[in-house]
Amino acid sequence: MKHIAALRCLGAAVLIASALPAHAYFDNYLSSTIVGTLAKQQMASLRGVFNKTLSESEDGATVPFSLPAEGRSKATEGTFTPVTTRTENGKRCRKIRSELRQNGRSERWEGWYCQEADGNWKKTLLKD
Repeated sequence: MKHIAALRCLGAAVLIASALPAHAYFDNYLSSTIVGTLAKQQMASLRGVFNKTLSESEDGATVPFSLPAEGRSKATEGTFTPVTTRTENGKRCRKIRSELRQNGRSERWEGWYCQEADGNWKKTLLKD
């Protein structure tokens, strides 16, 4: 169970990672994950949908996305769903659930993100 939770956190964290060819979060390389296979433009589009979902969507509203193939990167689709919203230490925080699908395989994760003073969302470890 800890392994699944770690994978969920790792997948969530990649959405805020930089769009480098070998997407990395801390010392963990994600080349074997769907997110790790995305091209630079696909990552930029995915981050845009992710941030807009956190900023504008109601809890429970599922937001679909579709990323066309780019170069050697395959077409990818999926959904983001904000699950719940709460305030922690004066910050708006949201738990979000995600599913990514690519070429017959899928990955799911969920995690908490809190909105910083500059408006950006930061991965945060919160207890449910």
